[in-house]
Amino acid sequence: MANLIIKFANFIGNYIGGKMFDRLGGHKTALINASIALLALIGLIINHDWPAFPIFLSMLGFGIGGTYTVINSSVAFIEGIDRYKVFNNIYMGSKTGSLIGTTICSVIVGIQISLVFVADFICVLSFLVMAYFLYNNPAKISKKEPAKKISFKWKLTPGIGWIILFLGMTWIVNSQWGSNISTHLTDIGVPVGKYSFLWTINSLIVMAFLPVLNHFAGKRDWFKKIQVALGVALFIVALGSLVGSTQYLSYAAGMVFLTLGEMLVYPTVAALVSETTPKSESGLYQSIVSMSENFPKAIGPFLGGVLIEKSSYNTMFLLAMIMLVLSLFVLWRAYKKLVWDR
Repeated sequence: MANLIIKFANFIGNYIGGKMFDRLGGHKTALINASIALLALIGLIINHDWPAFPIFLSMLGFGIGGTYTVINSSVAFIEGIDRYKVFNNIYMGSKTGSLIGTTICSVIVGIQISLVFVADFICVLSFLVMAYFLYNNPAKISKKEPAKKISFKWKLTPGIGWIILFLGMTWIVNSQWGSNISTHLTDIGVPVGKYSFLWTINSLIVMAFLPVLNHFAGKRDWFKKIQVALGVALFIVALGSLVGSTQYLSYAAGMVFLTLGEMLVYPTVAALVSETTPKSESGLYQSIVSMSENFPKAIGPFLGGVLIEKSSYNTMFLLAMIMLVLSLFVLWRAYKKLVWDR
């Protein structure tokens, strides 16, 4: 339930944060959203019982969602850089933070639960201080490209619509790894510690191979054109390794393929959207990318659970693979509208 609350709050925070970015600039938006997250954490430190917990958790998810949108939206205003590399580095930073955060929490949660919120408070406060003193470019909109009224009704071009559908399909599938697949591993006798180690593998692979990917993509433009499709193919291979298997090694191999696929797909899609949409609306479009991740992450585990109850895990794996194959057609349509038709 807590995960569902924070994902939906992230979803709303992504949208509001994107609109704030386009209207107020990145600097003010970052400070406002980080301050909301700080207030929520102070509340959780003082009182994390019912009903305070879901209220403060929603505030935290909202603030973090808006702050994350600022980070991605600001890339559009950095001149003379390869946006693909920047988004790859943002992705690596998030994975590194997840690894460090999980390690710290596993140690302190056994001491006292409120210490987890204290650790989060220190991290968000550090970000707020850095945003205040080091974010010297508030991402003001250029006079040559004036701000326009933002409306989802008119701004969802066909290309962005296909991107939303593509991200939704892939994230619904990939959300199973953090939810229903963990239950499946427990059912076949794999200890919780071994499942947790899969996510350690995930973070370590990102830190080890993303610099290599940056170097390779920077030298070969043709690779950028195929890497998202290649990543989806790796998603399919990852699920294929699970069909009919009860061996932990199969799941470890699947995690490797999944991680390599994520590295190829998600930073690249964010960079593609950044390159093919107006700077004056970068907040809107990057919020759409983030929302297309958080909403499927919220509903994906439920949909997968219903399917498993009605059939089996193997059926879920096979149908998920079919959805990924269909997502390749959606990806082709997105590229056609965003890149080739231009």
